[in-house]
Amino acid sequence: MGWIEHALRRRGTVFVMAVAPSAALASVDGSHIAALPGEPGPRGERTEEQAEIEREPVCVGSSVESAGNLSDILYYRAVALPDGRVEVGYFAFYSEERPWGNNWLTWSVVPALAVDLVYSRALLVAPGLQRALYGAGDVEGVGVVYDRLADGSLHFDHALADDGTHARVALSRQQAFALDRNRPTFYSEVWSHQLGGHRAHARSDLAYERCYGEGSIRPLPESVARAFRVDWDHRAPPAHVEADVNQTGAHRIDFVRPRRTPPAPPEERGLPAAAREPGERGASITAPVLPRG
Repeated sequence: MGWIEHALRRRGTVFVMAVAPSAALASVDGSHIAALPGEPGPRGERTEEQAEIEREPVCVGSSVESAGNLSDILYYRAVALPDGRVEVGYFAFYSEERPWGNNWLTWSVVPALAVDLVYSRALLVAPGLQRALYGAGDVEGVGVVYDRLADGSLHFDHALADDGTHARVALSRQQAFALDRNRPTFYSEVWSHQLGGHRAHARSDLAYERCYGEGSIRPLPESVARAFRVDWDHRAPPAHVEADVNQTGAHRIDFVRPRRTPPAPPEERGLPAAAREPGERGASITAPVLPRG
C-alpha cells in the first residue's frame, strides 16, 4: 500500500499546484459582484453647519496593498453635541473586502484562497459569507469630534476608528495629522480596511491614499444606507455618531428637513368654511341627522 499512498499524495500535490493559479485568478477577478454607491448627483440645499463639515478635508488610505476600490464620495452623518462641539461620522465605501494584495495572505496564496472560498466569495465566484453577514461592498468608519470656533468653523479635536481586530482605537489630533499637517489621514494597516492605523511615519509609507473635500464629502442618503445595510450593527460602528442622540441630548445636523408648505385657506380653494379638511385647525364635519323613531 505504500506505493499507492505515495502516488495519491503526489497526484494531490500536482492537482493543487495545477489548480491554485487558475483559482487565484478566478478569485481575484471578482468585478462582477463588486459594489459601490452610484453617483450622488448635484449637491442640493445645505445648512451652514453642513457647509462647514464639507469644507473640512479628510484623507483615507492604507499602508498595505489590498483589494477594493474606494468610492469617489466620502459620506457622513453628524450631530451637534450639547457642549457646542460637532461629531461627524465618516463612511468610507470600498467595492469589496478581499485578502488579495501586498500582504502575507496573498504571499502564501493558500490562506488567501481559503478566505475567498468562504468569506469573500462562495467557491471563488459567488457572493460569500461577508455579503450575507454585512451586505454589499465594504463600509468602514471613523468618528471625528470637532470644536466649533467663534466664527462657526470647525477645529479637529480627536477621532475614533477600528483596528484590524475591530477593537476601538482613539486617535489624537497629533496622530491624525502625523502624515499631513493640513489634513487628517485615516488609514488601514490590514487587508480588511479598518481605518485605525497609526504606525506610518510619512505619506510615502502608504500604498494608496484618497483625499476628500468640498464637493466629494456628502451627507449619507437613506437610499445608500439601505442598499448597503449601513445601519446593521457591524457596519462601520465608529461612524454611527447618531446612535446615542437620545442619551446625550445631541441632535442630527446632517440632513435638511423639507420645509412644509402650509395649506391655503379654505376660501382660497373655493371651499366653504364648514368643508375644511379634518387636519386643519378648527375643522368641523357636518353629518346628516337621522329621524328618531
